[in-house]
Amino acid sequence: LKNNTHIMKKVTLVALVALALSSCNSDPKFNVKGDVSGADGKMLYLEASGLEGIVPLDSIKLKGDGSFSFKQLRPESPEFYRLRVEDKVINFSVDSTETVKELTLKQVRLQKDVDALVKAAQAHQLGNDVFEDSLAVLLKNYKDDVKINYIFAAPNTASAYFALFQKLNNYMIFDPLNNKDDIKCFGAVATSLNNTYPHAVRSKNLYNIVIKGMK
Repeated sequence: LKNNTHIMKKVTLVALVALALSSCNSDPKFNVKGDVSGADGKMLYLEASGLEGIVPLDSIKLKGDGSFSFKQLRPESPEFYRLRVEDKVINFSVDSTETVKELTLKQVRLQKDVDALVKAAQAHQLGNDVFEDSLAVLLKNYKDDVKINYIFAAPNTASAYFALFQKLNNYMIFDPLNNKDDIKCFGAVATSLNNTYPHAVRSKNLYNIVIKGMK
């Protein structure tokens, strides 16, 4: 989240969430405030999405108006977090919240389109050749969009890093170990993050992935 910036955004969680994040140079913490509708009596969890998995940070039992407020130490480099009610999740980062949401929604739409193709193939409405061609087009269009508008456009942001690790049916959309074009995307982000945050764990992890992919 850029300094002295306040973002208000409605997204789908249980029904609607109004989410505001704020941070400034004088405050070593960032704030997450908002309200969740349709979740009276349910637990809302703030979790960190780390390299080793999900780490619980805080939680609150929602009351009638659904209001909540969390405060956490601001990370030294871009990191990822999520709000969760039961199995409903919102992903965000502290430097590009809205862009990460955009990418999440794009990935959800891609998954739905692929699911529809699979369903049509299983119902014998599509032949194997048509199915494979259609799937390839969906993936190419998605990757071209993300490459141009998110990864290469701003490789030093958390959203570019986030884009690299999106999945489709639990398989990585960008595959740095088997696709030469995809390794270029990882390389661009690795170089930018390493220059900006040379000591960050994510920077080092990404650099190692690029080296392994090049080999």
